[in-house]
Amino acid sequence: MLFLNPGYSSESFWGDVDSLLEASAARLDMQVETLHSDRNHFHMIRQATEVAGRATLPAFVLMVNEKHGGLRMLDAFYRKPVYIQFILNDISLEERQNLLKDPHWRTYLLPAVVPDNQDVGTLTATALVKKLGQQPAQLVLISGDKTTPASVERTQGALAVFQAESDVTVEQTVYGQWQEDKAYQQAQVLLQRYPSLNAVWTANDHMAFGVIRALKEKQLTPGKDVLLSTINTSPQVLALRRAGEINALGGGHFLVAGVALANIRQFRDTGQYPEVHISLFRLLEPDTPLFDALEKRDWAGLLDLVLDPTRIPGSL
Repeated sequence: MLFLNPGYSSESFWGDVDSLLEASAARLDMQVETLHSDRNHFHMIRQATEVAGRATLPAFVLMVNEKHGGLRMLDAFYRKPVYIQFILNDISLEERQNLLKDPHWRTYLLPAVVPDNQDVGTLTATALVKKLGQQPAQLVLISGDKTTPASVERTQGALAVFQAESDVTVEQTVYGQWQEDKAYQQAQVLLQRYPSLNAVWTANDHMAFGVIRALKEKQLTPGKDVLLSTINTSPQVLALRRAGEINALGGGHFLVAGVALANIRQFRDTGQYPEVHISLFRLLEPDTPLFDALEKRDWAGLLDLVLDPTRIPGSL
């Protein structure tokens, strides 16, 4: 099996996806090759084309519809005996329905494994509003990008919560491209533009790190003077959540790799794709079983949560 990872191997989220996938492959006695496109979706498409041209093809390929590159990657594998599964970001429902009219894709396009990104936007925004209490909020959102489904859906979920609150004023939504440095530069401008800003929602941890850097430069205390919400499970963001510099944290979606591989193993062994749904996103609170396992980078324990969620009640 091969995984076309759209991120960097050193990136906190995508590195966690890799680690969980490797642990899952070892548990399920499967071989996995991972290629990284380093956040360059054109390179990701080229990689798909190169893999499809190999003399020996992988039996299964995991893909991510990063910046809507999914259809072009699928084109590379058309009429190739390779099963394709999208994880994290799927093609649209209309695109999938159109593809399934073709006998090839009815056979080789597997159901996607996609966490509910709108739900995590809602969860983290609701938690941030709760932390604000009764104080009026002047708030900005730093989303990822304008096209990736995960970014769009997280932001939609968060905005719906904030716009329903009479005491919350949403001043602006900007797009940090998932990058710390970009979000840092944006936060510098936003703090100047909105001197009374007291809450920031970000779509991932790297952008939250950029905001924290900008706050500290202005002698503001993250988590107190300005409340912060974000998403992901890197060691750094877990430490910030425990320290109170991050007020609301959602995560768990990197576990999708373990779910996908378990589903593929069952499909390979039985010919039947499992009809199961595991909710991956949770609010991450210090001193809970899930938070503790994440802090320890206990991949085996986290994999147990994926393959048998009942082992640690209430965690997933």
